[in-house]
This record gives sequence, C-alpha cells and structure tokens, in this order.
Amino acid sequence: MWSPASECLVPLHVSGTGRAVYCVHALGGTVAYYAPVARRLGHLRDVYGLQCHGISPANRPDRTIEEMADRYIRAITAVQPEGPYEVLGYSMGGFIAFEMARQWEARGERVALAGLLDTEPPHAQQDPLSTGQTLGLLSRAVGLSTPFTAPAGAAREELLQGFLRRAVAEHRLPPSFRPEDLTPLVDIYAVNGEACARYDPDAVFGSIDCLFTHRPGSTPAESAEGWQEYVDGEVRAQAIDADHHALMHEQHAAQVSGVILRWLTRETM
Repeated sequence: MWSPASECLVPLHVSGTGRAVYCVHALGGTVAYYAPVARRLGHLRDVYGLQCHGISPANRPDRTIEEMADRYIRAITAVQPEGPYEVLGYSMGGFIAFEMARQWEARGERVALAGLLDTEPPHAQQDPLSTGQTLGLLSRAVGLSTPFTAPAGAAREELLQGFLRRAVAEHRLPPSFRPEDLTPLVDIYAVNGEACARYDPDAVFGSIDCLFTHRPGSTPAESAEGWQEYVDGEVRAQAIDADHHALMHEQHAAQVSGVILRWLTRETM
C-alpha cells in the first residue's frame, strides 16, 4: 500500500549492502511501482526511491525538472555526501535522473550510472491529461486490479469519489483517505507534465544507459538518436517488448532488473 513519506527519499529494499541506487518517480510522483525491480536488485544495492515532494497536501510542488533534481540531490547527499552516484528514472523520472547526473557532474561529483527507463527525449509531444486519464494512470501506480475507467460525462468530484471507493475497497489506499487527500495525487500529473514540456537541458552530460519499449509513433533507435544531442558520450540503448505503462510491473521485472544489473556491474565485468 502506498503511504505518504515525510521526506522525498523512500527506502524500497535496504539490506545494508553499503552502496545505493536511487530510483526517481514518474509523472504521478509515487515510487511503489519500483518494488518488483527493487526486490531483484536488493542483493547488489540498497534501493531507494525518490518520491515527488508535491504529492503531500502540505507541500508546494516543484515546477521544473531542475528544481526537482536539486531537491533530490540534496536529499541524497544528506545521507551519501560523495559519489560515485547511481540513479535511475522511469518515464518522466528519466528527465530528472538525467538532470541530477548533469548537476552532480557540474559540481565535480562522479556519476557511475544515469539510467533512463523508457524516457523519450525532451520535447516529445505530450498532450494534457483529463482527470479520467490521470486517474487511469494513478490506478496503475497504486496497483488497482484493473485500470480505472472514467464513466462518460462524469464530473471531476464524481470521478475522484469513484476512484477512492475502488482504491479503499482493494486496500490500495487507507480507509481514512479523503477526496482532499487524493486531489494532490491527481493534480501533480498536470504540474509534472508541464515541467516535462518545458525541460530543455542547457548543457550535455557524458554517457547514459537507456531501456526503451516499442511505442506507437517512435522506434527505440529514434528515441536513442533523439537523446544523442544531449550527450557528449555514448547513448547505450536497448529495447524490450513491453507496454510502457506495464514496464515496471511484475511481468517484466525479471527482464528490467536484468538490464539494470548489467548496467550496475559493467565496471566489474
């Protein structure tokens, strides 16, 4: 069950390995969907998630990728003052992971891994999401048995109440959760979507590792080529046969974690 965290840094699978890999949230801001992969990486790294500051009703959300990256770097360096750092990001989280790597490098820190999990290059077209579409994505993030589908013509309040009834009934959100608690989880999609649309890195970073799915309208090779203008080293890319929204689910966890494990152990192979 997802629950709010008091800090951005959330332990996902920590067993005291002595090294950590940090996994950055996607558009919805939560990090629970990393759990299937985190379990498979736990023997090699302590795995932490970076949860969106703005999903708590008490917090004002960061409005740019650069601000998010700076906040998460500060959260990490409070517990790991020096590199090398290893950071992963799924979907929108790839933008933030890339920006974190860029900022760390500018500060003279070593980044051993900047891993992007199905992140299209900046400026890929992103249409605004309706409330119903957002709740559909959120239903995947919290782990509903089937994605939430918005009834035609339903008002926003009706959609929120319907989603909340399902999420509580399936024990994905606590019974004490109220519509006003759900609102920030929905609104953060719009905030983060705008941040993605504006992201335009003003300097390059060394080399990145990318894992792509086969999306309508773009191929993995085209996505890799699009990232090359932001990188002065290598774009090391590969693809798997998976749906973007299901990439971090249990059904693909063995494949995805296998790819990440190869990234993490490259220097020792």
